[in-house]
Amino acid sequence: MRKYESLVGRRYGKLVVLEQIPSNGSPHRRWLCRCDCGNLHEATTGNLNSGHATNCGCMKSPDLTGKVFGHITVLRRSPERRRRGDRQLVEWECQCECGAIVYRTSDQLSDTKERMCVSCARKNSAAIAQKSAGFEGGTQVTKIQNMKLSSANTSGCRGVYYHKKQKKWCARLKFQGKLMNFGSYDNFEDAVKARRRAEEEVYGTYLSSLVSNQ
Repeated sequence: MRKYESLVGRRYGKLVVLEQIPSNGSPHRRWLCRCDCGNLHEATTGNLNSGHATNCGCMKSPDLTGKVFGHITVLRRSPERRRRGDRQLVEWECQCECGAIVYRTSDQLSDTKERMCVSCARKNSAAIAQKSAGFEGGTQVTKIQNMKLSSANTSGCRGVYYHKKQKKWCARLKFQGKLMNFGSYDNFEDAVKARRRAEEEVYGTYLSSLVSNQ
């Protein structure tokens, strides 16, 4: 059996060979190297001897340390590499605005979808969904602007119901989780008027505040 010379300890440019690693079915011997920048890099004997492998790729990729991409800031170049097919990509250790540590490759940092941690991305998606549904500050503005009767309503007016024990018509309004009562009346029409005044007072004030804050 042919004996191959070990490359362990040899230097090739910025790379120092640490150990031989499995070839994964390839006829070429592969070596794990450490670059002077601290990154680990895998290379074949041929690439090392021919001079095609002299660094981990750090000479080609710009230093992104300190740069901000969306909601994340690059802290440092990670010593780990992310394998994508036959390629090994430089990975960056980043910090999201919420404090979470994430790892991104250079091409991921150029993707707006990757510029925040998973948790913040979920919250952002939920916020976008609420915005598209007409929510402002947790309140569905489009709903209060276009009030419709629910299937459970039997009085014919939203927020007006008949109290059997009191034998009176009652007016109420629920807004931002709070149920507000606006009196009990002998006549249905009076309860409807009370409900309409409540809508103008509560909803009108809220909608006006949204306009003034824009």
